[in-house]
Amino acid sequence: MSQKTTLRTVSTALAASAAVLLLAGCVGESSSAPSASAPPASPSGTTATSAAPASPSADGVSESEAVSLVEDYLTAFQEERFADAYTLLSEGAQSIAGPAERFADTAVGGFVRVDDATGYLGTDGVITAGPGPVDGAVLVTAVADRHADAWIVRDTPEGPRIDDAGVPLTGQSPYEWVNPASGPEDIRDVTPVDPTAPAAIVFADRGDGAEDGASLVGDPDRIVAYIGTTEVTASAAASESQRRWDIALDSVVPSADVQPLTVAWRVSDDIDVWRTSTTPLYTG
Repeated sequence: MSQKTTLRTVSTALAASAAVLLLAGCVGESSSAPSASAPPASPSGTTATSAAPASPSADGVSESEAVSLVEDYLTAFQEERFADAYTLLSEGAQSIAGPAERFADTAVGGFVRVDDATGYLGTDGVITAGPGPVDGAVLVTAVADRHADAWIVRDTPEGPRIDDAGVPLTGQSPYEWVNPASGPEDIRDVTPVDPTAPAAIVFADRGDGAEDGASLVGDPDRIVAYIGTTEVTASAAASESQRRWDIALDSVVPSADVQPLTVAWRVSDDIDVWRTSTTPLYTG
């Protein structure tokens, strides 16, 4: 897929501390301004050039707007303003995440860890954007050290919002990375990829009676995979106990530098909300 990426490395993170709100509050301003220094180095070791002009999506969301929204989201987590972060989710994502009070109670461990947010917004963090899995969507990825994450931003009647519900809030994660062997989403580890095999994520068979399975996570029969913000081939291999998706690594040579490896899927035909799972891709 052709793409334009918007790469913004945040030079400093706000040090202000704000109280945790239980009800949705006002959305804070973007956490940083563009640096006037020389372009930063990308995770691959190449030097980033100046950002290209914003490329509006079919629904009016540009990549720069999407990056700015994710920066605001990460800043809210960094400052533990979880109610503000909640207001930046789409209505569909809020319905899956639950009410604002529950979001605030579970946000630290279930959505974005405060330390990770600080890293993504720090001088060594790299935030990049490109076309998302559907028209009008933008995929925003973040990398810092050995950590990576991604979010899908879509246009809504309220403006651009993050259409990603985070880690399932109840029960064991029904999906996990097996190459790299990061494990389940809720207790994910950081491990190098085996470059001799495809990257892979598996979904357990939750059964017809799995409570909240469709509404929280879904049982995808199609996923879209990305290395960085470049779409790559993903193929399904079904079995009786799990559904495995293999992601080809022939279009990229994994190295010691971290790249975000992301899969995205729509929760269900009835709920137009997309989920993502991201793991850092690197060799040992």
